Amino acid sequence: MRIYEDLRVVQSRLAVLQALAVVLVAVLVVQFWNLQVIRARHFRGLAENNRSRLVTLAAPRGALLDRGGQVLVGNRPSFNVVLVPELAEDLDRLIARLSAILDVGEAAIRERLVRRQPYRPVVVKTDATLADVAVLEARRRELPEVSVEVVPLRSYPLASAAAHALGRVGEITERQLQLAEYQGLAPGSLVGQAGIESAYNREVMGKDGFRRVVVNSRGLEVAEAERQAPEDGPSLTLSLDASLQGAMEKAFAGRAGSAVALDPRTGEILAMTSTPAYDPNEFTTGIDASLWASLATDPQTPLMNRVIQGTYSPGSTFKVISSTAALEEGLITPATTFYCPGYLAVYNTVFHCSNLRGHGVMDLRRAIANSCNVYFYQVGIRLEIGRLAKWAKLMGLGVPTGIDLPAEASGLMPSPEWKMRVFKTPWYPGETVSVAIGQGQVNATPLQMARVVAVIANGGRLVHPHLARMRAGGAEAPVPLGIRPETIAAVKEGMRAVVAEGTGWRARLSSIEVCGKTGSAQVVTKARLEKSPNAFEMLPHGWFLAFAPADDPKIALAVIVEHGRSGGESAAPVARQILAHYFGLDRPAEPGAGGVADTEAED
Repeated sequence: MRIYEDLRVVQSRLAVLQALAVVLVAVLVVQFWNLQVIRARHFRGLAENNRSRLVTLAAPRGALLDRGGQVLVGNRPSFNVVLVPELAEDLDRLIARLSAILDVGEAAIRERLVRRQPYRPVVVKTDATLADVAVLEARRRELPEVSVEVVPLRSYPLASAAAHALGRVGEITERQLQLAEYQGLAPGSLVGQAGIESAYNREVMGKDGFRRVVVNSRGLEVAEAERQAPEDGPSLTLSLDASLQGAMEKAFAGRAGSAVALDPRTGEILAMTSTPAYDPNEFTTGIDASLWASLATDPQTPLMNRVIQGTYSPGSTFKVISSTAALEEGLITPATTFYCPGYLAVYNTVFHCSNLRGHGVMDLRRAIANSCNVYFYQVGIRLEIGRLAKWAKLMGLGVPTGIDLPAEASGLMPSPEWKMRVFKTPWYPGETVSVAIGQGQVNATPLQMARVVAVIANGGRLVHPHLARMRAGGAEAPVPLGIRPETIAAVKEGMRAVVAEGTGWRARLSSIEVCGKTGSAQVVTKARLEKSPNAFEMLPHGWFLAFAPADDPKIALAVIVEHGRSGGESAAPVARQILAHYFGLDRPAEPGAGGVADTEAED
């Protein structure tokens, strides 16, 4: 009996041992399967990386050309210092050495390593100097984990000129990596971050190539196993005119503001500037933190594209819209007159004219030429806000123009519905009086106002502003607004008189007839301005809209000079310089005989 019990104990222990053996064999089989099948690609990659290295050959982005083929944005060769961390025996020591050699902070190098992909070279320093390259080449055997690559670097020969239109490139951000439009791009890729560079990023990007090189046990290259050449990105032709762009930049001469010139027949942007600006070359290799902080906090907002993002009261340039609306609604004719004593009392409020002494009896032509506020107060009262808002929106205010640039502002054309929705209060008739002369809550971008003046220039069609000449599907055709030819003729005649004999005389050219409209956009209330009449930051912005030649317009223009006091005084001379260059009439300013001499009466 005892022998039987002992046998049962032995058998149970054998069963346990057998079970353990089976489990062990099963674990080994599973692990072998994991290593040899499931993770085979991973270990094959590890083995391959022990003997070879993949070097990316960056593809140049396509050049941006002006309408005549001149290069506005191109590429130049540069040196990148790259590191393969897996090849380093002591990564911390290597980082310290590179930091000292290349004058790059250790923290910056480690930050790049965090975002890396396994066994992919990490860029330690972009656009390295020849001195950096010489030092690394001299220590090549000491630093086999480090190499130098020749890569194309974005170059902006115009520097800050047209910077907001052309844009800039920069390293792809974590947020962009999550977006569908950037799928397939790796951390560290250079992509468009603003302007045309951003709007047409995919269109101008090339296709990267690669080199697969064989390395020895020290990580030094001994042979090239495979090469695929990069494909250059296609060039993109823009509607910008480099020569006109230069003239526009020169015309501002350091003043803050913006201007945009377009072809009123097609909507092509001929030139655009926003000042102050920045140099996009400073962004191509990663901008210095202190420089970025200074740009981001600068009260003059050099990073903002004022042409499409700056919103201002249009001032008296809005009278172009008021005139069109009143004529189309049959509320006035070109011969309709109102008497201007220098003010108008409306709803227990006194509204003043631009000329405190009054203009006397004004018809439409003279009212536009002299920018008589009282005349347009009367027009606003008759139109009422509903019809005024309808025509303003029809002519492009209150909505983005759809230009092929990112982050365009929509501006604002107020209406009773808007005020009730936002402020929960009704619209008061007295507010329409201010809106009729472009004050109050109405605001617009310079591009929107250029679009408005183009409507008068081209006979009543709303254009779609654009910069790329060869867009997918072609440029959108201008939209007829149904404005009667008689209305266009009447408004055009008033704008002709603005330059010939009115507030815009400083825009006059010797042999080209210019049509224009001046305007002043209030920054503070009139009462506050009277207390500090010489405080620069309180001075009104100066507007000027123009097109030329009067009878066959080829260029439409909007100019705003911030704190320029009046459009006739500040913006009209800027417009004159731009137009003079466009028509090849670059000569000193002409005498102003016959123009408005009293600056108080200027707009």
